[in-house]
Amino acid sequence: MKKYTPIATGIFLAIAAGGALSQTVIVNQMGNGNSALPAVDATVTGSVILINQNGDFNSSVPQQVNNTSNSLISHTQVGDSNSAVSLQDDASGSFAFITQTSDSNDATTNQWSANGSSAAISQSGWGGQMAWINQQTVNSNFATVNQTKNSNTATVWQFNGTGNVTTVNQEGHFIGNNEMQTTQGSGHFNTIDATQVGNAQTGFVSQIGGSGNYSFSYQFGKYNELNVAQSGDGNDSHVEQYWESNLAVHFQSGDDNYAFTEQLTQNNIAQTVQTGDMNVSSISQFGGNMNQYYITQTGDSNEFIATQNGNSNFISVVQNGGLVMGINQIGDGNSFIFP
Repeated sequence: MKKYTPIATGIFLAIAAGGALSQTVIVNQMGNGNSALPAVDATVTGSVILINQNGDFNSSVPQQVNNTSNSLISHTQVGDSNSAVSLQDDASGSFAFITQTSDSNDATTNQWSANGSSAAISQSGWGGQMAWINQQTVNSNFATVNQTKNSNTATVWQFNGTGNVTTVNQEGHFIGNNEMQTTQGSGHFNTIDATQVGNAQTGFVSQIGGSGNYSFSYQFGKYNELNVAQSGDGNDSHVEQYWESNLAVHFQSGDDNYAFTEQLTQNNIAQTVQTGDMNVSSISQFGGNMNQYYITQTGDSNEFIATQNGNSNFISVVQNGGLVMGINQIGDGNSFIFP
């Protein structure tokens, strides 16, 4: 076991006992109170750890242990009170990358028994951002978090699945306290793509137990919230919310379902629950405020499409199998309930 604990500015290079350049550790530190603890196990092959710290109270603790092969850890921290932690355990061909610039940022990356996995975290300025990526027993997975400006928080989990992909982008302004959490369990080849732009956005996306699910979400404005949970196979969730104080909920536990929600104004609520197979739900709420929409489809091959343009409109529909319905409400105070 070879460990390096630099406490001052320096450059460190570790060469295996056989003379081959199989392990490389390079650390550059400038400033006050920086600490780097790179650890490379003697059994690793082609492992590289690069750490560059410039600034105040930074700390970086990367590790590549046991049978890690062809792996790379790179940390770059510039600024105030930053902290970065990486671990790639029994990984092969893994990649971990963390870049933090200014202001109390904190980032963590774990890739345990990973094989061909990738993780990237980039945080930049204007507040205390925090990002977490954990890819436990994974194979060929990819996770990335990009946060810019003000107090953002992002968490990505990709447990025991294979070929799962998660992407999170957050852009805050002024208060900018966004939050995003994603989870992908034991399923395979699931994809989560989430973007939040604005202030005080909240998003929760969970895909557990199924395979081939896809979730896309885009929130622009402030105080918007989305909650997506998919546990079947081949489900597709698409959410777009603009302006402020909108809520979108998608629950899909069957197979090959599609749910689409678009909300363009403020104080709207849209909830879609689909537990059967091959159901389709599409809702658009625009041009007004305080509209509500609730759809539950428990059978197979249902289709529901609705548009609301106005204020204080209300739709509640339950479909149990093989039904097709389309609703268009224009104006204020309309209500439709079925059955």
